[in-house]
Amino acid sequence: MSNIFERLLSIITTTNNRLKRIEDAVKNIQPGGGGGGNATIEDYTPGKFYPRNTLVVDPLTETVYRTLPREGYTSTTLANDIANERIKLVGYESQIINLDHNPTQEEINTLPSDATVLVYSPQDDPYTPALSSDNFNE
Repeated sequence: MSNIFERLLSIITTTNNRLKRIEDAVKNIQPGGGGGGNATIEDYTPGKFYPRNTLVVDPLTETVYRTLPREGYTSTTLANDIANERIKLVGYESQIINLDHNPTQEEINTLPSDATVLVYSPQDDPYTPALSSDNFNE
């Protein structure tokens, strides 16, 4: 009879340990749980102190950057912080970066070496995709 209770106690203990691991994992997912749910994103503000890994948005272009200095830093201007490598472009692999002007070589140099830069002008003819071979020009 005592063997049954020992097995039952072992099963309950194992189950409780598993539930505790699941609870800890869920706490790391939920906001305020001390783990992965504590990211914030805010508009970039000159003259503001930013801790490392703060996500900031250029309010003019809606482009997202991540702050880099381990000790944090006080922002100056977006262009200056980019040039001094205090912030880094986030998500360039799948993000379209909007500019209200033709990019300067300095702006292009802040992008990764494998990035593609395209310039669109509203005065350009609109793009018309070829939906069938009838639309191809010989």
